[in-house]
Amino acid sequence: MTTTEKVAHLKGVMEGMEFDTTTKEGKLLSLIVDILDDLTAEVSEIEDDLDTLFDFADELDEDLGDVEADLYGDDEYDDEFDDEYDEDEDMPECCVGCNDDCSTCGQE
Repeated sequence: MTTTEKVAHLKGVMEGMEFDTTTKEGKLLSLIVDILDDLTAEVSEIEDDLDTLFDFADELDEDLGDVEADLYGDDEYDDEFDDEYDEDEDMPECCVGCNDDCSTCGQE
């Protein structure tokens, strides 16, 4: 059950109990449920926006891959890198920006 469904269920329970919203406690609980309803709506909107951003990032990644393929050819660099390191192995930290003689990977 999603949060939105849970809040809707809570509202239904309050209405089914004929909760007295004229008392201090009733007003407080009613206000809390209204706030929860608003928050779940906002979270839902944020999730939708996040999904849109992820889709956009995926499109940008694909476009960047196309540009890289056009600039660098048929992934010659990637093939060279893949030969040196298996996908299952972690690349040694020293290989990122390594400029000195490296005892870990042998790069100069």
